[in-house]
Amino acid sequence: MPFLDRKLRLLATLAALFLLVLAAGCRGFFVNPTLTSLAVVPSTASLIEGHTQQISATGTYNDGSTKDLTGSANWTTSDSTVATVSSGGLVTAAATIANPPGTATITATSGTITATSTITVNTGPLQSIALTASTLNPTAGSTFTLTAQGTYSGSSQLQDITSQVTWSNDNTTAVSLSQGSGSATANTGTSGQVAHIFATLNGINSNTLTITVQ
Repeated sequence: MPFLDRKLRLLATLAALFLLVLAAGCRGFFVNPTLTSLAVVPSTASLIEGHTQQISATGTYNDGSTKDLTGSANWTTSDSTVATVSSGGLVTAAATIANPPGTATITATSGTITATSTITVNTGPLQSIALTASTLNPTAGSTFTLTAQGTYSGSSQLQDITSQVTWSNDNTTAVSLSQGSGSATANTGTSGQVAHIFATLNGINSNTLTITVQ
């Protein structure tokens, strides 16, 4: 009978809707999950100049689900002179930085949600030390300066390491030099005396300077 057919079709439709709602469960009906937090890995990293580090971003939603957002997040750096970041989260340390170690904050953004990673960039191992003096023939009683510059692996830029080196001086009667300082004094009354000075850091010795007091 037509009435019975309509009733059966209505019941079938209601049953289908019930199953659809049941399948949706706690996710809601026709509701997209909302991003609630973002996490980046690693949250901190140390790089040598010129090296790279991949950072990933994972989003967590209000229904408990997670999703890899590395490729869709917006990536930015706080200091491009220290480290840059690609649209896919690949961080590249600067080839040279002026004052190592340098630090940059890498930020991933998705909508209004952000997360950060702190990147520290440093030079590679110390390879050599070049020692220079403002004069090799200071007059007795005068003050002169010594400067130690280090060459590091992977970097073409010399770094001032004067305050870091340990000084070796074979004649403290002729020249006074304090550790941690590049300021030296040619002692009064020692005219004609000679001092040989070199610097050491991390097991690396500099060239030796011959200082003759006038």
